Amino acid sequence: MKANILGEDDESVVVELFDNIGTEHAIAVGFDGAIVEHGQDGYPDGAYDRTDEQDEMIDQARDYARWYVAQETEYETAPWYLDSDGLKAVREDIDALSEDEVRRYFHHYYRQLAGEYDDEITQPRSDPVTTGEAYNEYREYKLDIYLTDDGDIEATSGVHVMYYAEYNEDRLNKGEDPYPERDPDGRLEHVVLDIDWDEFDAFLDYHLRCQIRDSYLARGEQPPEEYRVLGPGTDHMMIRQMHLDAVEPYHDYDATIDGYRAEDSFNAGVFAPLVDML
Repeated sequence: MKANILGEDDESVVVELFDNIGTEHAIAVGFDGAIVEHGQDGYPDGAYDRTDEQDEMIDQARDYARWYVAQETEYETAPWYLDSDGLKAVREDIDALSEDEVRRYFHHYYRQLAGEYDDEITQPRSDPVTTGEAYNEYREYKLDIYLTDDGDIEATSGVHVMYYAEYNEDRLNKGEDPYPERDPDGRLEHVVLDIDWDEFDAFLDYHLRCQIRDSYLARGEQPPEEYRVLGPGTDHMMIRQMHLDAVEPYHDYDATIDGYRAEDSFNAGVFAPLVDML
């Protein structure tokens, strides 16, 4: 990707960008990160008329533009799942926590994931979806992470429950949130997990490595070697990995992708059948 800022008006910053196969894009990124306008000269305008590879080039260009504006201006246009540096800071902060602090911020999330497999563990949230409201039985649990201005962990949210009301129509039933008007600095996104508490900090670290990987891939960039691992990362990128033939299945522990490896032994046998529900 190559980009430069052409200028801005009263609602957006305009970016000129060349994607990884050389197509030129002009993208107006709103100050809130919304794509206000997107023109390009290489692909059909209609999504149904584009190939998977062309769809991915469009997605990469938009994600790169949002990230690029955040890097080059004072506007916060990149959401947490595109902010590689922010995700690295979250990972470093968790690694620096004491055992008591890990328990304070993440034990309720552990209980939500592990309680499905251990009757002695009480899940903090029961299934909030009423009968007939969901398309299938797939449930994913999310936890928002908030940092202080100094970059330390300030708080985590309650457990949010994601489900599908229809095919490809996800909905989020939110748990308690200490900052409901604030965007999180990170968000854990995972299905239930058969894991012991003494392994959970290692799981968090691996999951964040996968998310950092996805933040690069979403922008059309290869991540540094440390993050070339296989496993579920961000939902934002996993949907593209699952549904576009042009995108390698980095979320799949069993995938064969040159230069990538699966290091997580926590749940390789659990994740795949749940994803098959989608």
